[in-house]
Amino acid sequence: MRLEPIAGAVIGFVIGVLATRIAELVARRRALLDVPNERSSHLVPTPRIGGLGIIAGTLVGWGFIQGSSDPTALVIVTASLVLAAVGLLDDLRHTSVAAKYLAQLGTAAVAAVAIGPRLNIEIASFGVTLDGVPAIVLATIWLTAIINAFNFMDGIDGLIGSVGALTGIVGLGLVVPEAQPLLIAVAAACVGFLVWNQAPASIFMGDVGSQFLGLVVGAGLLRQGSGTVALVPVVILVAPLLLDTSITLIRRAREGKNLFAAHREHLYQRLVTAGRSHREVAAGYAMATAVAGLVAIAWSGLGAGFQVGVVLILALLGVAYVWWVGLVERDAAPAPRD
Repeated sequence: MRLEPIAGAVIGFVIGVLATRIAELVARRRALLDVPNERSSHLVPTPRIGGLGIIAGTLVGWGFIQGSSDPTALVIVTASLVLAAVGLLDDLRHTSVAAKYLAQLGTAAVAAVAIGPRLNIEIASFGVTLDGVPAIVLATIWLTAIINAFNFMDGIDGLIGSVGALTGIVGLGLVVPEAQPLLIAVAAACVGFLVWNQAPASIFMGDVGSQFLGLVVGAGLLRQGSGTVALVPVVILVAPLLLDTSITLIRRAREGKNLFAAHREHLYQRLVTAGRSHREVAAGYAMATAVAGLVAIAWSGLGAGFQVGVVLILALLGVAYVWWVGLVERDAAPAPRD
């Protein structure tokens, strides 16, 4: 058994803990704080550049395990750092939605070209395989979706740090060995960040962290055996994030609301507003990610009938979750006055 991955994970964790704490101290000294408003889930001004700790832990841990010997991983890391820089600028001064998405699109395209995936989308022997330019275009769009899912879901203490760590760990069962060092490092760095981000958090991840995390994890999951990517297991793994993000966007679009405006209408935010604790909601999403991850790993070994059954069960669970959130809200609502 190689000791480098274990040592790299420990180092990534330690650096994540220390660098996040340093980022917090610097942010407080320079008043780089997220001041609560009517859309916030926190009550006191809190630093929001904790993602720098995740980045530091990931880079040091990955460098110890693998270094720059993997050209594809090096491109992914470089693209993610560029996107993180744009995220940091948004954390400090705010950037336009168009500028943020162009940065996401550009860095995702660079990562997709570096990976050069052959995408297989198949359920129960029915599906399609894309190669060349169509595969790169779809991979680019997919990566921007993952980036934004991580970004949108970073709204309460401990949620995205936990989900990011679990996604990285479970993802080890889906990717080629060359892709594992980066996922190990980012998972360990997320755990280090969580030391300070558990409710009540002393620091937030910010766009610098969520966008870096989204691209690193999303691109890492596209590095599968023989260059062919089974996309369905990847979708299943991140289904808890995608469900919440998709339902929220559809609901707001149906109501004619600005899809890009800040709000507190995600399912996880509605649960917190209805009285559920940050820890409870974050733990729920972490558990859902773990279960989805086990399904994703087992997917390729399932027969056609079982695959159809799994998809139906997951769809029903999603519907049940949306219904349950509404039920929690109704139970928490004050009774109307006479």
